Amino acid sequence: MSKMQASQILHRNVSIRRSGRVIRNVLTQSLISEIRKGRLEKDDEISADEKNWVRLDQHRQLARYFSSPSPYSSNDLPSDVEKRLSELSQMLKKLS
Repeated sequence: MSKMQASQILHRNVSIRRSGRVIRNVLTQSLISEIRKGRLEKDDEISADEKNWVRLDQHRQLARYFSSPSPYSSNDLPSDVEKRLSELSQMLKKLS
């Protein structure tokens, strides 16, 4: 196994802790799909040695799967937003 492959597969199995209850021998390959299915939650904790625990939403590789969606979308913007921004841009140019 190359050095790169070894660094990518640090642990095959981990433990998950939720509300003090520990589930052992969870395959690391299943973590992302379990997060997407909603079976693992952001405040669940993960550990390879059951001594050092990290919340899933604070884990270096897993945190991105818990990022909250933006509260704003383009559908929430007024229909004339481009016109308003253009007018504001013109006013700012005149001031400077």
